[in-house]
Amino acid sequence: MKNRVQLLRKTKHWTQADLAARVGVNRQCIDAIEKGRFLPSIALAYNIAAALERYVYEVFPPLGPPRPLPQSSGASHQVSHVTSRESSLHPGGLK
Repeated sequence: MKNRVQLLRKTKHWTQADLAARVGVNRQCIDAIEKGRFLPSIALAYNIAAALERYVYEVFPPLGPPRPLPQSSGASHQVSHVTSRESSLHPGGLK
């Protein structure tokens, strides 16, 4: 996965160890992320973005244009609004 961690880290004049300390991982983890050898978890990506004062998608940009949602073949999907007292699974309501 391409990312901008190294570029954004260097604009803050931080070493890999500085960023690692701020997000709670070791320096080798930051190195592996920067080189694209390690894909961070959502939580770690969020923490890196927060430390760099950027949005996650700025640090870890999408690979291409957004893909459209798949279209269903056949019947259309309709959402029914069910209150907490009504349920199709439990006709008597929730207990």
